[in-house]
Amino acid sequence: MGLLLMRQEYSTEGQLCRSCLKRAFWHHTLRNVTLGWWGMISFFMTWYFLVSNLLTYLRAQSELGRARPREDSRATVATGDEAQKLLGPFEHNVRMLLRSGDAPETIAKDLARTHSVEPSAAQRFVEQIRSAE
Repeated sequence: MGLLLMRQEYSTEGQLCRSCLKRAFWHHTLRNVTLGWWGMISFFMTWYFLVSNLLTYLRAQSELGRARPREDSRATVATGDEAQKLLGPFEHNVRMLLRSGDAPETIAKDLARTHSVEPSAAQRFVEQIRSAE
């Protein structure tokens, strides 16, 4: 964000799901486009950050595409404690999705498909987080 005499920089780090990655990308891009230009150096830095953010977003999308589990009927599906352990790193993502108004059932279905866990285990995970809020 460009100010007349200085700049402020913001970033988002973590293991993000596809929708959280997209939300973070657009949040930072729109902030940069609207507030990044104010200041001499900031005017030029805005172009750098726009291109850098776009390249980072495309690389992350590519990595998510490679990490997508195969849709194979013989694939191993995690249940119980194993599913909770697999889903644990994505607790923050689930909180963000719940706060943004996404339906818990939709979040659980996406988690189950993306991370190869039982739908019922993903639903329990989402409900645990929802009840803690």
